[in-house]
Amino acid sequence: MSEIKLNTRFGELSIDSSKIITFPKGIPGFENYTRWTLFHELNEKGEPVSGVVIHLQSLDDANVSLPLTEPNLFGFNFELVLTDSEVADLKLESSHDILVLTTLSAKNAAQGAAPLSPEDMYTNISAPILINIKSRVGMQKILVGKKDSKVVFRTTIEV
Repeated sequence: MSEIKLNTRFGELSIDSSKIITFPKGIPGFENYTRWTLFHELNEKGEPVSGVVIHLQSLDDANVSLPLTEPNLFGFNFELVLTDSEVADLKLESSHDILVLTTLSAKNAAQGAAPLSPEDMYTNISAPILINIKSRVGMQKILVGKKDSKVVFRTTIEV
């Protein structure tokens, strides 16, 4: 296993090549960035700064990262119906292999130095990030206007 060194706004990251997640079609707005990794920002003691934020860091552009979270922390779970094409794109063999994350935004644009709490953030439930944790392939599924997807209060992925 080789390591990739990346200088980001979080400092230098060492990424194990086995931790790379490929988004073959990119992410809307970032279509040219196909290689990403997930990490928690750590403080000087090596502890996660937030139990809420997981960063999706582009390996194709060190200046690009997206704050993500587990939607259940905000009271949301998903029931998703994936098309045959989406199942193939994700190389999905079992619904147990899927990780569902959502993007985060701050409620106030002016952020202080203190870590944000869940009350300071909101999550975009209309476009979850899906990652096959086995094959390390991901995609963003846009739910707005889709008849085949709905937000419910249980987690089920139908493949």
